[in-house]
Amino acid sequence: MPQSNPPPDDVDPVYLNSLKDARFGMTFWAIATTFVCGSAWLTGYQRSGHTLTTDDIRPILGIPYWFFLSVLVPWVACSVICVVYAGLIMSDDDLGTDHTEELEQEIREGTDVHELA
Repeated sequence: MPQSNPPPDDVDPVYLNSLKDARFGMTFWAIATTFVCGSAWLTGYQRSGHTLTTDDIRPILGIPYWFFLSVLVPWVACSVICVVYAGLIMSDDDLGTDHTEELEQEIREGTDVHELA
């Protein structure tokens, strides 16, 4: 396995945290999509060698088994995982000083913000 290089010292930690969150999101999305499509295909579609019958419906709480397993369960699981990730793992970064009031004042006065830079 190749060694990963440590990030340079001048890389913004906000960028690194957002990169970590993006990697989690894309990986989680790929896993969830694979599970949903795979379970729907295995439980809800007619395939050669397997003819669907009324016995394949197997309702759970009045909902067909394939829909319950392929849509409702992943939806609830993904919601729980996202809430846990956002509440416990995702970090709250300091984005610096808020200049909203200064910018609003400059806009009211008609000052060109590019002149101030």
